[in-house]
Amino acid sequence: MGFDQKGAVVIRISRGANGRWDVSENDVEDPLASFDDKQDACDYANKLTTTKEGATVLMLDEGNPASTQSQNTAQ
Repeated sequence: MGFDQKGAVVIRISRGANGRWDVSENDVEDPLASFDDKQDACDYANKLTTTKEGATVLMLDEGNPASTQSQNTAQ
């Protein structure tokens, strides 16, 4: 079963309830993957953007009020 996604893909990196770094897509509650190391989560999220045109990475770091974003502009 599938569905059409509308709008830009946003890959979110945030601290999960378990203290690990979760990577999720758009507003989906369940993470695609969880990592102990923040850099591993960032690497994984950046690799995902290469498979999804126009995808953006959003870092939600509660220790830093200014979240960071990067966008895949490769076509």
